[in-house]
Amino acid sequence: MDEKKLIEQKIFNDTSQYNDIMDLPYQHPKRHLPMEQLDRAAQFAPFGALEGFNGLIQEKTKDYTRKKYSTQEQENLIIRQIKYLKKHPDLLVDVNYFNDESGYYEHVKGTCSGQDVEKGRVQFGDVSVVQVNIRGIKLVGK
Repeated sequence: MDEKKLIEQKIFNDTSQYNDIMDLPYQHPKRHLPMEQLDRAAQFAPFGALEGFNGLIQEKTKDYTRKKYSTQEQENLIIRQIKYLKKHPDLLVDVNYFNDESGYYEHVKGTCSGQDVEKGRVQFGDVSVVQVNIRGIKLVGK
């Protein structure tokens, strides 16, 4: 289980401090009538301004339908290959990766010139590739 899930589980699964109120029945307010559904919906009307982004979001979603996510085994193989390439910077490789901007898989040929572990990016020649978007690395030559 990843770290985020463990933290969420630790924070949200401990309800012991609310045991005294957990089984109390809901009490309807005496001073206010229940709100009409139309009025309740009007409270969230300011978020209607974000509707203009629906087309953009759907377009980006279409791009990501083409993306194939790697298994843990494939990711481990790519990590080992990158470590090897860092030790042998003169090796020419062909990298197949998913380009977030175009929404398609692309190839880049070059040598591994660096890795930014914090940002999760690997540099091949002039192109910086997101490491988790790498689908495969093939050795081309020296």
